[in-house]
Formats: sequence, C-alpha cells, structure tokens
Amino acid sequence: MSVGENILNLRKKSGLSQEELAKKVMVSRQTISLWETEQTLPTIDNFLRLKDIFGVTIDKILTDEEIPNNKTNSNSISTICATLCYAFGIEPPRYAEEKNFELANYIDKAFDGKKADRVVMYNPDAIAEWIYNKYPDLLKQTKINTDVEIPLASVMPSVTPVCFATMYTGAQPEVHGIQKYEKPVITIDTIFDALIREGKKPALVTYGKCSLSKIFLERKMDYYHYELVPGGIEAVNAKALELIVKDQHDFIVIYNGNYDSAMHKSGPEGLKSLAELRANDHFFGILSTLIREHWKHHNTLVGFAMDHGCHEIDGGCGSHGLDMPEDINIVHFYKAYSKNNNLEKGEKNNDDRQKYIYAS
Repeated sequence: MSVGENILNLRKKSGLSQEELAKKVMVSRQTISLWETEQTLPTIDNFLRLKDIFGVTIDKILTDEEIPNNKTNSNSISTICATLCYAFGIEPPRYAEEKNFELANYIDKAFDGKKADRVVMYNPDAIAEWIYNKYPDLLKQTKINTDVEIPLASVMPSVTPVCFATMYTGAQPEVHGIQKYEKPVITIDTIFDALIREGKKPALVTYGKCSLSKIFLERKMDYYHYELVPGGIEAVNAKALELIVKDQHDFIVIYNGNYDSAMHKSGPEGLKSLAELRANDHFFGILSTLIREHWKHHNTLVGFAMDHGCHEIDGGCGSHGLDMPEDINIVHFYKAYSKNNNLEKGEKNNDDRQKYIYAS
C-alpha cells in the first residue's frame, strides 16, 4: 500500500478523525487529508510524530511492513494511566501521557460508548512477556477471563517502584521522580488523585513493605496492607475478594509479588517461580468469577497488569532492571464487563479472544 493509504489505515485503526489526528501532530485537518490522498508527504518531524502517535515504526508508515528486530515493544506502560481515566470518563492526572488507543477502542466497543463505573487492576510483579509466551498454559485462566492482550514496554530502570509509579501517574521516571529502587511518596498528580477529585473511592490492597504500599501513601483513600509473613498473600487475596462483595470502591488495585519473590531465588523458570505464576493465574480466575457474579449492575474493566519482566543470572537466580527485551517487554490482559450484556453466557474460549498486537 502507499504511504497515504498507510496513514489512513493507521488513523482509522487508532480511532482518530482527521481533525483529532491533526491536533496531535499539530497541523491542519487539510494537511492530514493531503497526506492521505498523497498530494503531499509528511516532513521528517511529522513522520516521527505519526510514529509515536500510532505506536509503530516509520517502516510501517512507509511500506506497511515492520522490519523484524529484537527490540522492546513500542508502547509504554505510561499509556495505561490515561486509558483507565478514559474508561471512567474523567480527566487524567496532570502529567499523564496519551492513552493507549488500542485499549481505549476496545473499551468503547465493549461498553457501547458508555463509561466504566468500576475498575479493578490486579498487579502481579515481574512476569515477562517471554515467560507468558513460553508458558501460556500457566496463564490459562487469565486468557480465558480476558478479551485483549496489550504488549507494552516498561520504563528504565525496570524495577517495581519506578514502573508502578509510571503506570499510575502516566509520567516518565524523570517526571514522577522515582529513578531507582527507592520508595518515596510520589508528590505529583496520580490516578488516585484524579479519582478522588471526581468523588470516586479508590482502594489499594498490598502486602509487606512493597513499593505499592509506600509510594502512593498520603491520599484520602483506603489502604489495606498486610505483613509479608506466611499467609500474607492469602490475606491480600481474601481482602480483595471481600471488597468485591462489599462493592464500596470504584477503583481497586491489588498487588501480589509472589512470582517476583520466587524468581529472584529460583530463577524465572524455576519450579517455585512457575508455581507462583500459576497461583497468580488461579486467583485471577477466582477474582473474575466473583466480579461477574456480584457486579452485574456495573460497567467494569478488569486488568491483569504486570510492571516489568525478568531474566536469569548466574547461579540460577533471577533479576531485572536492565534495558533489555527480557526485562522491558510485558503484556497486559483486559476484560470489560458491560452491565447491558448477559453475563451468564459463559466465558469465551481462547479462539474467540481478540488480540491487539502493537508493532514492536
């Protein structure tokens, strides 16, 4: 296809009108029309803007073909914050980057243009895209209970406080201020602040002294933190299920670092690590079932959303934090439950799931 046809197709795939794309590129609507009809071509600067907006390489715009590489995924976890706010129909935090267009389009279709009144984010730690690709059966319940897969790139350094700070502020590390493995309270605008401003009620359910239990403190929201002792993970899971049943919160974030803890000791593919991966998958299946049963009267978005990946190091142990595909590439899973649909029809099988794959 021609350059103009590629721009037209990518614009439509992103759900943008000519006018909306023009505003993002900072040109006139007429200019977009000229590009799409190949009366003119974009400048180099505008090609670069289009690349970032569409989440593709310049080769995709020029030839409709991606040059294979082993680089990281195109779209950043920084796009998730604005997308969750879009799902709610509220303004994103002040420094949040653009929403994820593929996920936003899915939300629009699933809710028939309406908005979510509940969002639940299940946040496992350190589950890499390569782990999912190699052991898909260990995330079988997650696949069954979600519709879309969104490949994403973590941020550097690819460690938990930095990545979750970006996920829930929508800002890069140099903006939100956490640029290494440390856990200060974030002072810039976050998704929690955006929700509170709109009168919504967030809750954070975590264990131990994990990053998520520290960096989003000092907000007028509910915190449920449990000690990292035997039974701690079960306490987190039990509280999360309790909150679903009570149905008093609009936004629930649940953190489990059990895979990460095992991975550091036994390696990404150690038996203990893979058992914890299966445990995450099993709990997500239970969580999804409870949401379907108790929240039929809500438009609900549910995410299985990890922060970064991992790699094996000497001694059979695991680590992360490097600028390499193994640590950077992750994939999020999402499901939108519409209150207008019959939620008793059963779960979709894997062949029915719609895959949204970004150019990497």
